[in-house]
Amino acid sequence: MGYLKVGKYYGPNPEGLEFEYKEILDEYYQDVSSVDVWFNTCEYAGKDYLFARTGSMGYIENVASGSFDNLTPNDQKSAAQNFCVDKTDRDKLYTDAEQEEYWSIYIAKAQVARQTRWNKVKSYISYRLTKDQSNEVADDTIVLNEKYIYYGIESKAIDNVDGLFDYVEGTAAYSSSGFPSKPYYTTELRDGVMNFLNGTYNITP
Repeated sequence: MGYLKVGKYYGPNPEGLEFEYKEILDEYYQDVSSVDVWFNTCEYAGKDYLFARTGSMGYIENVASGSFDNLTPNDQKSAAQNFCVDKTDRDKLYTDAEQEEYWSIYIAKAQVARQTRWNKVKSYISYRLTKDQSNEVADDTIVLNEKYIYYGIESKAIDNVDGLFDYVEGTAAYSSSGFPSKPYYTTELRDGVMNFLNGTYNITP
C-alpha cells in the first residue's frame, strides 16, 4: 500500500508549486519527507494540522519502519509533541507534565482542523442541495458534527461509538437511516463529503 510523500519542486518552471503531496511524485519533485517537514510545510501549503499528522504517521510507518528509534532527533521531537507515537516512545523525551502540555496544544489544533473540515462540508452540501434538503442533513447531524469537532468521534469502527462518518456512509446504526437513505443522495455527494472529512481534498494545491 502506498503512502503520501512530501515533494519539493526543483524544476525549471519558476511558477511551479513549491510542494506537492502524492504517493508518486511528479517530474522535478524530490521526496523531502520527514516528520518535521510534514508539520512545517503543510500549513504553508494550505493543508490542515490533521493532514500533517496523518502524513507524519505514514512516514514513520513506511520509511522509519514504525520505529521511533529510526527517526532523527528533530523528527523524534515532532513525533512525540504531536502524539504520532505511543507513550513508551514519548516518555523517552518528555515528562508526564510536559506531555500534558503538548496534549492540550494537540487537542486545540485538532479541533480547529475538524471545524475547518466540517465548514467545508457544509459549504459543499448546501451548494448542491435545496434549502430543505440541507436543513434535513443539518438536523440529522447536529449532534454528530459536535461529537466529531470537539471529541474527534468519527465512526463505530474507529471509536466504538456511532459517528458522523457512519451517517455519511450509511454504516453501523445508520445503515438504514443515514445519508444514503435520502432521495437526493448520490455517491458523488458522499465521496465529496468524505474527502473533506478526511482532509484528502486538494492534495496538490
